[in-house]
Amino acid sequence: MNLMYQGIFESMAEEQEYDDVESMAESFETLVDELEFEGLKENTLAYNAVGEYLDAVNWEEIAEHYFPGHISEEDSERLQAIADRLN
Repeated sequence: MNLMYQGIFESMAEEQEYDDVESMAESFETLVDELEFEGLKENTLAYNAVGEYLDAVNWEEIAEHYFPGHISEEDSERLQAIADRLN
């Protein structure tokens, strides 16, 4: 998903101010929902397949990539482990 919408997500991150990763993730999800579901009839195979695919996307993980200065918990733990080894 990130590769498919990378340019749009980058533009959104640069042009809009977000208070936190969660609000950015919500904006990304809303945009993609609107773009992908537009023109699909409800309760069709395509509608259901797209819905299942989008439900599996980790929107917060994508937003973490674009949120200025954000360090994921996993990266924070790695940095702490490196710092502990250096001390």
